[in-house]
Order: sequence, then C-alpha cells, then structure tokens
Amino acid sequence: MNKLKKSLALVAMLAIASTAFVGCGDDTDAGNKPAETTAAPAETTAAPADDDADTEETTPAEDAAPAIKFEDSDPTLTVLCWTGDDINKMIENFGDDNVKYVNVGSKGQEAREQYSTYFAGGEDVDLFILEADWILDYINNDEYCAPLSDLGFTEADFDGCYDYTVSIGTNEAGVLKAASWQATPGAYVYRTDLAETILGAKTRDEMQALCKDWATFEKTAETAAAKGVAMADTLGGMWQVYQYNKDNAWVVDNKLVVDDYCKDYAELAKRWSDKGYVTNVAQWAEDGSWYQIGQDGKTMGYFFCTWCLGAGSMLSNASGGVDEEGNPVNPDVYGKWNICTGPSSYAWGGSWLAVSPKCNTGTLAHDFVEYFTVNEESMEEYALFKSEFVNNPTVMKKIVDDGKNKNPLLGGEDQFAVLYEAAGLIDMDGKITKYDSVIKGDFNDAVNKYVNGDIADVDSMINEFKKSVAADVEGIEVE
Repeated sequence: MNKLKKSLALVAMLAIASTAFVGCGDDTDAGNKPAETTAAPAETTAAPADDDADTEETTPAEDAAPAIKFEDSDPTLTVLCWTGDDINKMIENFGDDNVKYVNVGSKGQEAREQYSTYFAGGEDVDLFILEADWILDYINNDEYCAPLSDLGFTEADFDGCYDYTVSIGTNEAGVLKAASWQATPGAYVYRTDLAETILGAKTRDEMQALCKDWATFEKTAETAAAKGVAMADTLGGMWQVYQYNKDNAWVVDNKLVVDDYCKDYAELAKRWSDKGYVTNVAQWAEDGSWYQIGQDGKTMGYFFCTWCLGAGSMLSNASGGVDEEGNPVNPDVYGKWNICTGPSSYAWGGSWLAVSPKCNTGTLAHDFVEYFTVNEESMEEYALFKSEFVNNPTVMKKIVDDGKNKNPLLGGEDQFAVLYEAAGLIDMDGKITKYDSVIKGDFNDAVNKYVNGDIADVDSMINEFKKSVAADVEGIEVE
C-alpha cells in the first residue's frame, strides 16, 4: 500500500507511513528437506545437506485482513439515512431481504441532529449515511462511529477509490471511519431543442463552447434572456458550481474566512437574477416548481451532478417522469437533454457509509460496504443498475470505454463520458470543516436577502452574514 492521507481543514497535516505488502507462498518443497542417510560398506556417510535445510526463509508476511469485531446476533442489517433515493436502490441491487432502511424523516442537514437523537434512543443501527457538510461531526466522535478496521477492512482495501473520498472519510487521528460508494462530479445539463433554436448549438461540443467559462456563459445567458429563456435553473444550482472553486475553507486557524470570493458570488447572483439569466425558483421547492421549469420552455438547463441524472432522479422529474408502464409522461421534453462540462468543473455533495459501534450484524455490514465501495465487479453492476457514478476511476473508465451506459433521459448519451473527466479534477483537500453546513446556510440566506432587495448592498450583506455566523457557530472567531 502506498497512500498519502491528506489533511482536512482544522486538522494538522498527517503523514501516513507507507507500507509495502509482499505475498508469500508455501516454501516447503523437496529441496528443503534434510537428505536421507545411506549406509556404506566401510563407513556411514551422510549425504550433503541442502544449504537451506536449517535456514528459515524470512519473507514479509502478507497483510492479513483484521477480524470483524462485531457479533452477528441480529440477522437484520439496519441502515440509517434521511432519504431513500440511494439506499432503496442499493438494497434492491444488493439483493438481500435482511437489509432494512430506516428513514430519520428529515433533510440532509437536519439529519445531523436527527441522528444523534436516534442514537440516544438506543434503537438498532448498524450502518448509517453521512453527508460531506457534516461528516466531520461524526467520524471524530468514537461514540457514534467505529473504525472501518473493526468491520474487517484495511486502508489498502480502498486504494481503488478516488483519493478525496478517502481523505474526507478519515478522522483527525488518521483513522479511516467512512467509505463512499460514489464520486459526485457535476456538469451543465441542457435542453437540446432550446439550445439549437435559440443558440444554434447542435452538438455537445458546440454547447460547451458557449459555456466554457463564467464570462462566456454570461454572454450566452444574455442571448437566451433576450428570448425569454433563463440559462440557469436556480441560484442554488449556481452556488454548487461557484462555491466548489473557493480557494479557502470557511474556517482557517479557527477564524471565519470572508474573502473576495464571497463578494464576487453575491454580485454575480444579484446581476444574473436582475437580468433573468437565472430563474427566481428555489432549488428543492416543495411545490415542484424546480422540476416544472425544465418543461415550460423558459429554462435552458440545470447545474446537476451525478446523482441527479439516473432513473427517478431530479432530471427524470424535470423531464416529466414516466408512467407506471415506463412511458414518458411528457414526450415533448423527455429525452431532449444533453450534458456538457459547463463554466467550471465542480463536485456536489457526496455520501459515506459509516459503522455504528453498536453494530450487531457484523458480517452482513462488512459485505454491504464491500459490495458498494471495494469490489469492482459489483460496483460496475451498481453503476449500470442505477446510472450511478461509483467511487472507482478504473470501473468508471471501463464503463465509458465499453460504451455500456446509454441514458434515455439524455437521448441515449452517456453522462459518464463527460463526468469522468470532471471527477479526475475534484480537489476538496483543506476545503471542508465541521461548520460548513451552518456557515453555508447563513451565507446563502444573506445572499438571497441581497438578491431580493432586502439588503441594500454587498457590504451590508457581508455584515449580515458575519452576524449570523457569530450567533450560530460557537468556538470560532468572527472579525
């Protein structure tokens, strides 16, 4: 194994010693046995002993997998999450009726508190899902989260994963506590019919040329807006792209970092909103309006990531979905989409599997984690089953090279061909802190107030943001 564990924000750099593992086989053969003695007429002569007869060969022992430390007293594997979008499909693909999904009944950020309440109640939990914005809260708490080595894994088992996912799943002490089954690169997904009639773009490459950076994207948005069409779905979508390229973590040396990026994004959001380059619809709007804008002909496209693009996903809803027989509800829109990189590479979210110290279904928990995060054959099967971008570049490259993925939502195009390149550019080292979910929420609340005219200018927006963080986050300095 030879892997460097990278530090997360607020954590000192950890240099993990690299260890080489060399396999050794059975060294017993005829040449290593003592030679037989034969009686001679005049004297007894021992045949020359093999030089290696009394010499033990020392070969580095192959690293043995640690034993699973959890008992198997309960036949049911309980997996805790806040949404069944992934877990239900994972259970279906895993194919074992003994896996049970428990929904904590909340949104992703709210699950952060719901989990601790659930754990305190003493109810059964074996595995649970963690989100990027608050994973550090759990993997650094030994009462909530056990090492993956307790489940029978070594760090080398995850050498095939994208490095950033392993870094994020590693706690402050350098212990691997969580494994992700997915990488989450994002792209720009657009209506092909609108792109051709309004922008003259007939191919993915032609569309990418009109979206290649923020300045070009904005110029193209001006053209689309003149025809009454917004280029971007929501401020929430814009935010996912823009915030990923922030140079600094939100908290450095225990201080809130408010840099030029914050002002630049606020000005961009305000300008785009005022000029109609982005809709005024809220991402995740409960009335379904976020999905409806994909069908009304007034929105060119969405900023979507890997988990937005499969069957039953956000893109499926934006396309009108399918009926019980699998037929498109809105055939005028369904399948009339394509995907390009957009103005910037980015990643959005991500989920990790962690094991509870109270796990009592150890063998099945091990098999479940291995199936989705280690075994390349089953990971490929799941990638094609759910149209999921799995956490293994070797697997994803094979799928792309083999041309196995044909997404009907994209008119038969393969989203992985675009997303594979973006995944190789993901760099989240030093950008994640345990305060992110709260700080990001406060920042976007302040930006939305500025965009809506409730705050007069950017400086006032920044002050509002700082006040909110000071009130909501304990233990950091806000200047």
